[in-house]
Amino acid sequence: MPRYSVSITLLCVLIPYFQHPADSFPQADFLKPVNHFSLEEFQSPEAIFWPAYFWLWNGEFSEEVLRRQLEDMASHGAKSVAVLPMPHGFRPDSTNNQMEPDYLTEEYFQRVKFAAGIARQLGMNWWLYDEGGWPSGRALGKVIEGHPELVFRRLSAEVLKVPEGTPWQVPQEAFALVVAPAGKTYKPGDEWVPQPGEQGTLFSITTGDNPAMMNRDATRRFIQLTHEGYKSAIGDLFGSTVKFTFTDEPAVIPPIPERSLPWHSNMEEIWLEKYGEPIHASLPSLLKNPESGLTQEDQLARVRFYDLWTAGFRDGYFIPLRDWARSHHLASGGHLGGEDETIFAVHHGFGHVLRQLRQFDIPGVDLIWRQLFPGWENQSDFPILAPSVAHQNGTRFAFTESFCVYGNGLTPEEMRWLTDYQYVRGLNLMVIGCYPLSTHDHHMTGERPHFGPCNPLWDHLPGYHAYTARTGYALSVGKPVISTAVYYPVRDMWALGPNGGRKAADSMDRLVRTLLSNQCGVDLIDDDLLSAATTQISDGKIKAGSMEYASICVGEVSWMEPESLRKLEQLAEAGGKVFCVSHVPGTTGDPGEAHHTRFEILPVDEIGKQIQSMASFTPASSHLRVSKRQCDKAAILFIFNEGDTPYQGSLAVDMPFVCRLEPLTGKVCEVLHNQPQVPIQLLAGESMLLLLSGENPGVAPRIQAQSVIMQLDDKIQAFPRRQFVAGEHDFVINMLESTGNNFKEAACWKDFLSEDFSGEVDYKAHIDLPMELAEAPLRLEVGGIEYAATVILDGKEVGYMPWPPWQIDLPAMEAGSHELVIRVANTLANELTSQRVVDQWSARQGPGWPSPYHARALEFEKESRKGGLKGPVRLERLSPTDPSVK
Repeated sequence: MPRYSVSITLLCVLIPYFQHPADSFPQADFLKPVNHFSLEEFQSPEAIFWPAYFWLWNGEFSEEVLRRQLEDMASHGAKSVAVLPMPHGFRPDSTNNQMEPDYLTEEYFQRVKFAAGIARQLGMNWWLYDEGGWPSGRALGKVIEGHPELVFRRLSAEVLKVPEGTPWQVPQEAFALVVAPAGKTYKPGDEWVPQPGEQGTLFSITTGDNPAMMNRDATRRFIQLTHEGYKSAIGDLFGSTVKFTFTDEPAVIPPIPERSLPWHSNMEEIWLEKYGEPIHASLPSLLKNPESGLTQEDQLARVRFYDLWTAGFRDGYFIPLRDWARSHHLASGGHLGGEDETIFAVHHGFGHVLRQLRQFDIPGVDLIWRQLFPGWENQSDFPILAPSVAHQNGTRFAFTESFCVYGNGLTPEEMRWLTDYQYVRGLNLMVIGCYPLSTHDHHMTGERPHFGPCNPLWDHLPGYHAYTARTGYALSVGKPVISTAVYYPVRDMWALGPNGGRKAADSMDRLVRTLLSNQCGVDLIDDDLLSAATTQISDGKIKAGSMEYASICVGEVSWMEPESLRKLEQLAEAGGKVFCVSHVPGTTGDPGEAHHTRFEILPVDEIGKQIQSMASFTPASSHLRVSKRQCDKAAILFIFNEGDTPYQGSLAVDMPFVCRLEPLTGKVCEVLHNQPQVPIQLLAGESMLLLLSGENPGVAPRIQAQSVIMQLDDKIQAFPRRQFVAGEHDFVINMLESTGNNFKEAACWKDFLSEDFSGEVDYKAHIDLPMELAEAPLRLEVGGIEYAATVILDGKEVGYMPWPPWQIDLPAMEAGSHELVIRVANTLANELTSQRVVDQWSARQGPGWPSPYHARALEFEKESRKGGLKGPVRLERLSPTDPSVK
């Protein structure tokens, strides 16, 4: 076989595309763990923790506009920013962007330099987004312009219809002809004479219009076009204002049953070197539709091929990006696309989510169009994907891109719930979609929610931004308290496809959900890490990267890597725990042998009872989620009530001082001193952040309501302030003038202002504070808000009420007359879903009318058509509690 002998001589050159090299560059210092929790840094976190908005450069951007919008973000507590260029060449028909100057031109980079300089002056953090639109890796098509050798290749299949006995010659440009059922292979130029019962499939290498994401040369050109351009413009800010890169949803076109396989020019040679046989005989197995039934031989071929191309994607794309970032004092960040369901590993173009995320310094997840939402049952735990690899890599951060296509009915209460849901699973940085540079004409229908001045909630979101920053800081300090990992069964999914592999995927999901509902810390672990030579067993634990696990839980798995199984056997023999669902894991497509007596085979619910939780609650609740981090002489405990009912109980503690950290306000108060139980009261969807310390932190005791000293309902007059309207060419904000309206009549906006009103109303009350209450601690409490409020006392903003409990502690006041204003805002959804706007936009035609995400967002927005302030509205006098008394 001279063809193969020649190929083998080339392996010394070709194999590096599919090998995982050692890390070439050190990580940036700001990624290293920080073990000391600082109250000062909690109260005023650095800019990286404050949410970054995707700043959509979708129109003409002058320096004046850039400065004004950056100042607007910074003044609202959005202290990070991620510029997302939206050139006209990105989806010109459906989005019709008007970005000018154009992408990657000299003028474009001049504006980038100007904007990044303003961000530096404002103390902002700048994420370096690497694409024009998305997905990343294309440079808006420029990577392959003039470079056909960098174009994506696929191996395409065509079933031939050649009459029996008729000679047929394999074309010279073909890859091979494979004849079933014998599996005989014919090379280009060979002649095939079909015999009775034979079926020939012709395999040819075809190309697409995307870059070859498994080819490092394509990635190098992508870097040259994009990253090097940014380096020339703002390289002096790398490592300071600019710390993170961001690659967005890069993907390889995955295997398509009966049609095609992702291909690389070296794939044939690498298969031969790795598996010792030509790939040709396996091609029918690789193209077979899993729904038609797979033999174990088919399954093995699929495992081998998926392993090969996903490693090629890792080595060809993610590692070069990471190395470039590190060599320029940056941290490589980004996320994949479609990772929200475990089984999607065989649907989407990443193939192995942990393998790819592990190459990031700051791994992320992508939360879009209500993949998670308050009130839904059996929600996905996919946010643990990115923290798992960050924990194992020993790095400090993992992030979420959130809220794109959630629509402009998204409320701060929902934003907080989605943030807590993800942060309690280990994330601690946030990128939000989107802050559009322009909402002119069709951009009004663009990817929503729109954040910024066109959103009635914008002036009321600084509280959310501060909440997210402080929570993120607290959950980045110390080391995660996690001693259990759940096996990620990607090989079962590869082998069996989307339906057959679902049993393994679903059993993993059930294990994760059960452990989290028992307040156990959980990471995911895969064969790459389990089978690595650096993963060792010691003292009854498995040391995997920077983590040590005493327990490994495995679902219904039949295709585990043999070396991974050997490591689990060693762990069990050393005294660690290996829990299995239904059977011992197999390695060749069948359940494993039962002689592994040290493995405990239990139902999922029973496994959950065997793992020690991070926190002990009385009464127990499956709705509480907990994240715990161990710091120097202290621990951080984040508790989130994901249920739809309040929780009231207690938490067992083993440290003498327990303080509550309030991320919304930055306040810190002592709630317990030398007591074994902390009282816990959480509304549905509410969270609590605790500092458990062995040393007295020296903070004030917690205060609580003592008595109601003033009912304000009868004192309140309502004044509509601003209305947000979709005008003919852009959103318009109308300032309103009116005489005061009785609170009872103005509490519900549907009756007061119409159901289509989007905007703000000021609820004003004049308070005569008696001398005995002068300088006394007071709290304002209301019955409910739709959907957020800013409280203004004597003309000065004193805080925000963005979610329940609807209350705010007021600053000390002198005796006498005071004006209290509760400025309430609803969402833009009322206006957008009004019949007037629906009819107006439906009549508009042309490129970009409407945006491709408009219909989906509009359905979500129909659920948020409320507005108003509910009573009772009252002032309560506060008094400190004694932390030494339970």
